[in-house]
Amino acid sequence: METVHGIRRVADGAWLASLREIDGTSGWQRVPLYCVVHLRTGTAVLETGQTSFTLQAPVLLFFTPYQEYSFHGDFSGSHLSFHGDFYCIEKHRHEVACNGVLFNNIYTPPFVPLDEEQAAPANNYIRLLHEAMTSNDDLAREDLIIAHLKIILIIATRVKCRQIEETLTQLPPDAGPRLEEFHQLLEAHFTVWKKPADYAAAMHISGKALSRLTGKYLSKTPSALITERVVQEAKRALHFSYLSVKEIATALGYDDPLYLSRLFRKQTGVSPREFRQQVGVTILV
Repeated sequence: METVHGIRRVADGAWLASLREIDGTSGWQRVPLYCVVHLRTGTAVLETGQTSFTLQAPVLLFFTPYQEYSFHGDFSGSHLSFHGDFYCIEKHRHEVACNGVLFNNIYTPPFVPLDEEQAAPANNYIRLLHEAMTSNDDLAREDLIIAHLKIILIIATRVKCRQIEETLTQLPPDAGPRLEEFHQLLEAHFTVWKKPADYAAAMHISGKALSRLTGKYLSKTPSALITERVVQEAKRALHFSYLSVKEIATALGYDDPLYLSRLFRKQTGVSPREFRQQVGVTILV
């Protein structure tokens, strides 16, 4: 039977933070937690939505609450999960700028390959985190776990930022500016423009050309990216505000809140209300 170590919420016994060892036989399900997966050895195939990636360890991966993903292959590693009540990546964005880089980044794959030099400190702090998780000493235990978690996120954020910069420099001369143009248009208009044709027209290219561009360099269709951006914003509003589902739907450009609810459930497996209930509301100050 799989052994899980961590800290539970006193009120209901739910996990606030937990760590388990994983391999090719491990089970996967959507959870209302942020997750950090460390593939330590071997090769794994990551399935996330309609996209799959073959990964060679060592790799770190990052997932948001109720994000769909699973692994299979011959590998070993660890799976760290934590609730926003335990550590809020948005509240601590000035300390650890991982939100939008490691988490909630629809424009890059959710993983960070590590070379030998980068893997050494990551392995060390994951080991220290495991020791803190399994310790019987309760003195400042949560603070110690959070401290190790922060360092792991900082290491991964630095590596990921460098990898993104390197990827951009290796793109063909015409691809980089086009992708950046689409990125800026999507960020500016996703609450209004819901069809790929809107973006293609603004970029003065055909819909097929836009699909080829995002498919080749982002491994996603324009429609998938638009949907992911809408759902990402809905998640943020549910997590960081008390806005009603109807108010959120209106802000995202939908007259019918039921349409947003159906879209949200299709992407996350839960309704907006269930998401808010399980992930919680955190008011940023």
